Amino acid sequence: MDLETFYRDEGIDVFAEVSISDLPGPDRESVSHFFPAAGSVIVFGREVPEPVYLMPPRKKTKAMLRIAEDLDKSASRFADLLNAEHIPAIPVPLYLPVRIGDGRVQGMVRLKHIAVAGKLGTPGINSVLLNPRFGPRLLLAGVVTGRQIHPDVHVNGEKSGAPDVKNVQCTGCRRCINVCPGGAVQADGVDAFRCRTVGAWVPPPLVPAVKFLLGRTLLLKTMAPLAPWIARAATIRCSLCVTECPKFSASGQHDKSPDTVPVKQE
Repeated sequence: MDLETFYRDEGIDVFAEVSISDLPGPDRESVSHFFPAAGSVIVFGREVPEPVYLMPPRKKTKAMLRIAEDLDKSASRFADLLNAEHIPAIPVPLYLPVRIGDGRVQGMVRLKHIAVAGKLGTPGINSVLLNPRFGPRLLLAGVVTGRQIHPDVHVNGEKSGAPDVKNVQCTGCRRCINVCPGGAVQADGVDAFRCRTVGAWVPPPLVPAVKFLLGRTLLLKTMAPLAPWIARAATIRCSLCVTECPKFSASGQHDKSPDTVPVKQE
């Protein structure tokens, strides 16, 4: 299987294959739970064009979902091709990256962490991946495979270290922290329940109960088939933590997102 040819034909912008031996311990464990035969994870992404972030919330959401669902289809096609070559493979679910088997949740695949291990970028304070070409504007998908590879990372067909990610380190400027209207972005991470998009679905008084329920295996099992419908019904109301990042634009300059104007809750 020629990864470069496949992803060029699929319109994929970046990809990396990472041996599970190269993953941090918690991610290695969760990937193995997701797919016990795992030998590597292939993570790939496509750019979200800058103008998408300037669209009204509903149009922006549709555009991003279209890219994400195309990536999801590519992951399924690639897994099918690998299985046809007798290489066991499972695509990482788009909306809820867990696998349900034997009535249990069998692990979560954190694609951003794997992308960092694959040298596709570095993590930002706002939890997004900062890529050398596309800044924080990558959407990711992945396939867990049974292929055993040398415990070096392969990036875009080249050995690890080929792309220079040093120039895309988070500057620590704190713009994403200062601009977040809900205070979701903090120095030690992101509190998703303070995010304006999540807050439209989960009112503050319900947050403790929702956090408790999300830790229950039964709820995750119930939510898995519903996740695509929930995602399609949601609206991305705010992208300020992305658009205010100094790495947002490939040119180093960008217009202000309309998200700087408070958006009426829909």
